[in-house]
Amino acid sequence: MEPINVIITFEAKPEGASAFAELMNQVKQSLPSADGCRGVRLFGHSDNACAFTLVESWESKRHHQAHIDRAVASGAWSALEARLACAPVSRYCMEL
Repeated sequence: MEPINVIITFEAKPEGASAFAELMNQVKQSLPSADGCRGVRLFGHSDNACAFTLVESWESKRHHQAHIDRAVASGAWSALEARLACAPVSRYCMEL
């Protein structure tokens, strides 16, 4: 299995951008304890205060997918989606 990076861009609803930023900071702190997570970086967009990008590093795509499956099963993913203005954009990327 090869390490993989996941780049996810979220756009929060304008009225909840500040609370969403706090949530993303919590994710940044807690996600590295997930099985297979190697690290997380969080970026705010300089041209859009509602937009945030997470860059996650995982041992493998399988580890990331297992994490997402757990988040969906627990309801955490639905709670996060309720705060968004639109669907997140996510891509798997390999370092070259």
